[in-house]
Amino acid sequence: MPGMEETPTALAALVARIDRTALAEGMLATFRTAIPGYERLPDTVVRGQILDIIRDNLDLCLDWVAGGAPPSTERFAEFRASAKNRATEGMPLEDLLRAYRMGGTAAWKVLVAEADADAAAGERDALPRAAELVMEYLDRATGTVAEAYLEERSHLVSEEERGLRALLDVLLAGEPPAAGHHATAERLGFVVAGEHAVFAVGLPGEGARAHARVAAGLRGGGTLALTEGDRVVGLAAVGRAPGTALPPEAVAVVDAAVARDDLAASLADVRLGLDVAVRAGRTGAIALPELALEVLLARAPRVAADLRRRALAPLGEGELLETVTTYVELRRDRKRTAELLHIHPNTLDHRLRRVRELTGLSLDVPEDLTTVVLALRAPA
Repeated sequence: MPGMEETPTALAALVARIDRTALAEGMLATFRTAIPGYERLPDTVVRGQILDIIRDNLDLCLDWVAGGAPPSTERFAEFRASAKNRATEGMPLEDLLRAYRMGGTAAWKVLVAEADADAAAGERDALPRAAELVMEYLDRATGTVAEAYLEERSHLVSEEERGLRALLDVLLAGEPPAAGHHATAERLGFVVAGEHAVFAVGLPGEGARAHARVAAGLRGGGTLALTEGDRVVGLAAVGRAPGTALPPEAVAVVDAAVARDDLAASLADVRLGLDVAVRAGRTGAIALPELALEVLLARAPRVAADLRRRALAPLGEGELLETVTTYVELRRDRKRTAELLHIHPNTLDHRLRRVRELTGLSLDVPEDLTTVVLALRAPA
């Protein structure tokens, strides 16, 4: 191995033979054919800003490999600005970082090719050091552009969220949307006029990030959807309520379409309905009327607890509670209940009499039956 004082000289000679203009043009052509995000950019941007960034990157990287000083933070300013532009245009971060990786690979291949073409042995011996410098340059460059990209996307998302929340707030308040609200709705593809179905979506066990992805997916279909921590809420036009587009573990509670004056009340109901559905371990899309009794009981927890105490506590946790539950679920069908419980119908009659003795409630009396049904639906 040559001494460290020889390596810069060998690398400088190697780098000096590289045609940077041809290398930059080759990189640009590869980016446009291999990376979807670059293929979609207009020619004016590609032949202007993108080509300039490629050339600047090559100069910084190869000058460092040739023995120059490491690039300062200030030298990356143009790369940060370009990354923010790509974020604004909607280019995926992976496409942007892939361009840097491909560019680094192309530069390394040229260095190897030049060192293998009738070069002095010192240049070939210096290639490991060149590889270190290229990799370190890529680390610095990609770290800088990723940070700038994510910073810009965060700003854009925050602006979008504010606009969407403002639109939802004005609709819930029953106020006429202003021009800015209409502009937000138009960008989203959301129809402001007419009735809307209010919904709430939950992903049990998942955090805010997973819910944000669901909200973004719903917005992609023209639905006004926003996260509220561990749930997503929003409005959908008639016929566009969430359902099949959700992950299989999701639960969605959807109300019928209502006029604007009823949106706020409907949202309160579906939020409560979602809490009920999650506690019950439900999944899939659920129409709010299916949870009507549970939602009513959830609004009066003290009354619900008293119902359970009065109607079910005297039965204990054994066969009497099982008998009542089955009898009610089977719509008081005596024969089917006895068959399902594997008991004689006379035994069923005996148990029901015992229930009446313990609770004072007869399942043949409508008011008493209603009490027991509500007690069974009340949260334990």
